[in-house]
Amino acid sequence: MAAPGGCWPAKDRPRAVPSLTRQRSAAASGIVLVLRFGAGAVLNYGLGVVLAWMLTPSQFGSVSVLQNVQFLCSALLSAGFPWALTGIIAQADARLGVDAAYRAALVGNLGVGALLALIFVGAQIARGVVPGASVATVAVIAATIAMTAVSTTLQGGLHGERRFDGLGFMQTTGIGVKVALTLMLVSLVQLRIGGAAIGFLGGAVVATAVGVWALRDQLPRPGPMAWRATTSRALSMAIATSAVSLILTTDVVALSLIGQRHGVSAGDIAVYQAAAVLARAPYFAAEALSSAVFPFIAKAETAASVRSWFLAAFRWVPLALVPLQLILLVTPETALALFFPASYERGADLLRILAVGTLGLLSAEMLLKTLYARGLTASLARRVPIALAVQAVALGVAVPRWGTVGAAVAFAVGSWTGAIVLGHLFVSHYGASWPSRRLAMRYPLALVPLVIMLAAADVVPELPALAVIVVGLALYAVTAVRARLVRDEDVTRVLTFLRRLRPKRGAAQA
Repeated sequence: MAAPGGCWPAKDRPRAVPSLTRQRSAAASGIVLVLRFGAGAVLNYGLGVVLAWMLTPSQFGSVSVLQNVQFLCSALLSAGFPWALTGIIAQADARLGVDAAYRAALVGNLGVGALLALIFVGAQIARGVVPGASVATVAVIAATIAMTAVSTTLQGGLHGERRFDGLGFMQTTGIGVKVALTLMLVSLVQLRIGGAAIGFLGGAVVATAVGVWALRDQLPRPGPMAWRATTSRALSMAIATSAVSLILTTDVVALSLIGQRHGVSAGDIAVYQAAAVLARAPYFAAEALSSAVFPFIAKAETAASVRSWFLAAFRWVPLALVPLQLILLVTPETALALFFPASYERGADLLRILAVGTLGLLSAEMLLKTLYARGLTASLARRVPIALAVQAVALGVAVPRWGTVGAAVAFAVGSWTGAIVLGHLFVSHYGASWPSRRLAMRYPLALVPLVIMLAAADVVPELPALAVIVVGLALYAVTAVRARLVRDEDVTRVLTFLRRLRPKRGAAQA
């Protein structure tokens, strides 16, 4: 196992055709998952942008609620049994008990999926959670939830086995099919909400098929199930992880359930969703980073090693994710104008608030994965719901008074509450590690060129503004490397990875 920032083992070097069953080190898996995030983000966010142009604001608002319902169910189904399975596999020294954990996780998550499907159908009948959804669309959504229960469990197995190529291919393929099918049905067949629902189901089916293939040598035959060990671990983790997932999605659902009774229209929800699409992209990048180091944190033997692995992933937050959020804070109008129709530009203030909240939530998510990897599930189950409760109270108070702005503020408050609570728990167990004064001074200096270019982008038309933003990011990257904020081995590793994606002809023929 390579140490954080260490050399790249020869067995982890990329090949022309990645094997879905091979294991990777932390360095290689981090790049694989971040590249997977990049591909998935382009597809997912591209879908959101295209639908915003194809649909009326009212239709896009309804589809946005559908997307958040599906994401929430997927997050809830990923929270318990899949992460329990990941932890059991990562910490196991032998296959003894792993097969029983696989069986328990699959059956248990199917039960959770069935329960969520029933809850959704009941809520849709009683309150109309997804505006304008037909009976057939509701049935498709329920089927997607059930299929997602299987696919998320398979993702947990691939994660624990460190088969990150298979995990990345499974997720990217599922997203690609979802996007292609949704766009085809919405544009050619003129299905609106129903087309999006069918697209989500198609993506879940394909992702499940890929997951089964990638785990074909590990999936057990029928036999005994480790109910006690798997369920107890899943329950504790589900409480904490579900709370973080609810913080991420509850604001949009609350706008539909609460806001519609206080003057919030589907068009307002559409504007909010457009801002959320841009603001929350870094969260998923942070999720990829924390997932990459999870198996290695689980096997760390000392507190110093745990802290080192965590910082190996978290240091990319200020280095790569904060600069991206600065774009949304300094020039939100330009960001919205580049991706969405003019009617969505009124979401600029929402975008600023949501960007601040996202930084808190991605910090909380990375801390959560680290602490869970160390088995602190009971402490997490007690603390993380505090942040969700804070957000729920804020939503109940703020949405009736301030509508979408109130929802954005509630999201930011809940997110930073979670980051503070989990940060305190992490420090109490593993201590704090602060950068040197010299390094801390280099960071804001590296950001100066970017901030200047962003300020300039805010006063020029959209297309020139995009070029100015790109130049600002390039200047920041060069400055960060020259200021030694980015390690030489990081630059070398990325360049090596990119070069090896283009193998020599002889190697390919072999």
